[in-house]
Amino acid sequence: MSDRDQDEEIERRVIERMSNISSELAHDLRSPLQTIRNAVYLIERNPENTVYYKMIKESLDQATEMLDDFRDYYKGHIIRKVESDLGKVYEMSKSSVEIPDNIRLIEEIEETDEIKIDPGAIMKVFMKLLKNAVEAQPEGGVIKVRIEDGNDHVLTSISDKGPGVSKQVQEVLFTPFESHKKKGKGLGLPAAKRIVESHGGSMSYETVEGEGRNSTFVLPPD
Repeated sequence: MSDRDQDEEIERRVIERMSNISSELAHDLRSPLQTIRNAVYLIERNPENTVYYKMIKESLDQATEMLDDFRDYYKGHIIRKVESDLGKVYEMSKSSVEIPDNIRLIEEIEETDEIKIDPGAIMKVFMKLLKNAVEAQPEGGVIKVRIEDGNDHVLTSISDKGPGVSKQVQEVLFTPFESHKKKGKGLGLPAAKRIVESHGGSMSYETVEGEGRNSTFVLPPD
């Protein structure tokens, strides 16, 4: 089967799931959209209250992230590989993620040979995992990023010191819209996993409730 045929077969399978996923997305989008509607209603009556503007911005950011994750999940198998330095891809990703001052970032980045990846797609993986680690520690904490060169792969791990998640949630971490996040987002990790697997790699997620989380993904050299 040619690469094009494989892409078409994968896309066909994804489309079969889009009905349910689209329904879940529409359901989750109602919450931020209703918040925006309510805020506009209140602004019309009290335009001096800046709290409402903040509500609109936060809700717009939430809705945009949902749509971005949906796109990344749906298009996760479409990649264009080029020789890339994974460390530099990480650095570019980090610059796009806001890491609060109350979170200490520890980096152990080994120098690795260039590998064939889609740098834009892998940037999204880094960004999703970093954002997850930040959101897990609203009161502050530590994020540790490690990139190491294996014999036949490059391994990346991103860990945090947050509360971890329950065993029940662990079982559905990579299932669309089953993350049980309070804000209704449920495609970030599934999208990241699809991107990594489209590169011929793998992703795992280890967590102990009360002791933090560790996300790991492995990429082949080509």
